[in-house]
Amino acid sequence: MKLLKENTVDASLEKHVPVVEKTAYGIKVKVGSILHPMEEKHYIEWIEIIADGKVYRHFLNPGSDPEAVFRIHADSITAREYCNLHGLWKL
Repeated sequence: MKLLKENTVDASLEKHVPVVEKTAYGIKVKVGSILHPMEEKHYIEWIEIIADGKVYRHFLNPGSDPEAVFRIHADSITAREYCNLHGLWKL
């Protein structure tokens, strides 16, 4: 088992740090202000939020959009995502 360390700063920051938006339906998280590639060899494996002490995770596949909608409403949110090449990132 390997402990994952969260990254928050990167030279390609615009492609790895989660972008969180509160909507009428809940919380929308996109990976990167410029969307992260979702190719067979380089993609986002999952997006998660930690909200009010609970963890919610959405798994992704190559070819899908690097985003997820969590149908919850929360006051406190931390968003994280895992890139298969560059590791764990958080907002």
